[in-house]
Amino acid sequence: MAIYSDPELEAFLHIVHVSDMHCKGQGAVVDTETENKVRGLVNTLRRLGRTKWADHLEQRWQAGLAGHDPIAHERMCKFLCDFVKHEDYAGVETWLLDTGDLSALGDMDSLKTALGWLDDYRIILDAKQTLILHGNHDAWPGKFPLAANNMEIDAQQEALRTLLGKAWPQTAIQTSIPHSNAKLRLSAVNSTIGERWPNTLARGEVGMDPPWNTFGDDQLRQLAEQTQKKFHPDGVTRDFRILAVHHPVHYPPPRPTLQMSMRNDTAVAVALADFSRLQRGKLAHLLLSGHTHETYPRLGALPPTSTGQQYTPLYEGQLQLIAGSLSQSSSHTVSREKADDEFVPQQFQILTFFSSPNYAKRGQLLMERRIVGRRSFGQYQFLLPRSVPKRIESIIWAY
Repeated sequence: MAIYSDPELEAFLHIVHVSDMHCKGQGAVVDTETENKVRGLVNTLRRLGRTKWADHLEQRWQAGLAGHDPIAHERMCKFLCDFVKHEDYAGVETWLLDTGDLSALGDMDSLKTALGWLDDYRIILDAKQTLILHGNHDAWPGKFPLAANNMEIDAQQEALRTLLGKAWPQTAIQTSIPHSNAKLRLSAVNSTIGERWPNTLARGEVGMDPPWNTFGDDQLRQLAEQTQKKFHPDGVTRDFRILAVHHPVHYPPPRPTLQMSMRNDTAVAVALADFSRLQRGKLAHLLLSGHTHETYPRLGALPPTSTGQQYTPLYEGQLQLIAGSLSQSSSHTVSREKADDEFVPQQFQILTFFSSPNYAKRGQLLMERRIVGRRSFGQYQFLLPRSVPKRIESIIWAY
C-alpha cells in the first residue's frame, strides 16, 4: 500500500468496481430489420451531405450493438488472481460491485453469461459482498428498444427482476470502520427506464421501482427511511455512505441534454444533500456509476480531499466516480479525439479504504483509487498518472 504521514493507517476494504461488460452471448439474435433501417438512414444522410450526422448515428448504433472482447474475461481472471496474491493487497475484505450494462442486447443468454463471469470474479476475490445492478442495455428485450412493442418491454422488466432477484433500493451492505463506531455502507438504486423512447436515447431516472408501481414511496424516499432506521443510538455517530447507480448523477461535462444523461439528476442531488438536515451526514458521500464508458474523474484528476470542489448538481463534500467499460470490444469504443497511446478502451477501478485512530477521531477516512485497464489484446494492468508516475491517487474524506 502507499505510505502516508499517519503510520497507523490500515486498509479495511477493497471495492472492485466493474461496469458495462456488454456481453453478447452466442444465442443473441441479430435484429436485421432494425439494422437495415439504420443503414438506410445513414446512407440517406450521406447522400444529403449530412456526413457528421451520419457518422454520429453510425457510431452510436455500432457502440450500442457491440458485444464483449472475446479474450477479456480470461485476462480479467488472470489479473484478479495476481491481485489477490499480491502481498500489498491480500488479507483485506473485498466487495464486488457491477453498475450495469451486463449485456449488449438484454437477451437472457447474454445476461446469464455475464452473471457467470461475475461469479468467477467473486470466487477469485473471495468477495464478502456482491452487488449487481442492471443498466439501460439490459432492459433491451433482445433487440433495439425502438423496434420493440410494449408487451416485450414489460416482459423484459419482469425477467430482469426475476433473474437478478433484486428490489430497489438495496441497503444491506456494510462494514465497520476501524477505530470508530461508524460504518461504511453501500446502497443502490435503479436508474433504468424501460420505456421505448427513453431507453432508445439511453436516458435514466431514479423514481419508482418497478417503474409501473403506483403505490408507496419512490426509491430515494425509501432509501432515506431505511438509512434513518440504521442511525446509531448515540445520536451523534455518522456513517460513510456510498450510492451505486448505473447513470451518473454528475455527468462529465459537457452533459448531453436529450440522451445518455439522468433526466432527474438535479432532484436526485437535492434529495441526497437534504438528508444532511438530520445532522447525520449526506445520504450519499460517494456515488459510483458506469454508463459513459470512460473513467471519471480522468486518471490523475482525483481531488485530494472531499471539500473544495463541486460536481454539479451534487454538492460540496460529494464525489461522482465512473468506471469505464470492462470488456466491450475496443473497435467500437475508440474515441477519435484521443491519441493511440492514451486510449485504453477496457477499464475498471479498485477503491481501497483506510482508517486510523487519528482519522477516526476527526470523522475522516482515506480512499485510494487504482484504475486498471487493458489495450486491445493486452493484459489488464494498473494505470498510473503521467504527471506523477508511481504515485497512487488518493482522497481524504470528511464524513
